[in-house]
Amino acid sequence: MNFASPITVSNAPETSSRAAVVASLGREAPLPYAVDALLGVQSVVRSVSDDPRCEKFAHTLDLAQVGLVLRSVRLTSGRSVSVVAVPSACWRDPVLHARMLDLKWAVEFSGQRLILVPESVIRAEPRLTNALLVSACDGVAVMPRERLILLSHLAEVGGSASLEDCAEALTGSADPAGAVLRLVAERVLTIALDRPVDLQSEVRLAAWR
Repeated sequence: MNFASPITVSNAPETSSRAAVVASLGREAPLPYAVDALLGVQSVVRSVSDDPRCEKFAHTLDLAQVGLVLRSVRLTSGRSVSVVAVPSACWRDPVLHARMLDLKWAVEFSGQRLILVPESVIRAEPRLTNALLVSACDGVAVMPRERLILLSHLAEVGGSASLEDCAEALTGSADPAGAVLRLVAERVLTIALDRPVDLQSEVRLAAWR
């Protein structure tokens, strides 16, 4: 399978240096970081936290030290699910794979849905690199005036515009592209993650999808 090249400083939108560095990690990003970045850009996800109950079951099944990433995810519907990212080495090991199925059964028997996600799915590109880029912009400051300018601009042009056009609307911002992606991280805006993010990527008002 061919993967798109990770975003680099040369072909990424101009944003903060931290965002560019994090995005360049791509498939090399630590698994917990990758999981949190991907969950953070899902429109159906309201919040993500550690999952003590799932961790307790994993410890009982001798899975505490194999590198699983366990998260409790609250959805916008109000439901909660457990998400477990499984390192590739564990997924391929017959004994560990069987224990993970036992983990899924134990958690679901307790009344909580559990989703097992192979590491290969987490690290699929370009979605991972894009998610890392958006995640890295979470700390970019967006002033209320900048927010209103951008939202008004998008409303005036029909609810969507290119990332470049959105950034140009924020000429007074210290990091215009980063500000746009910050609003993507807040789920105020959306951007396609299944193709490499560049200045021509379409940005949409979330309410207009």
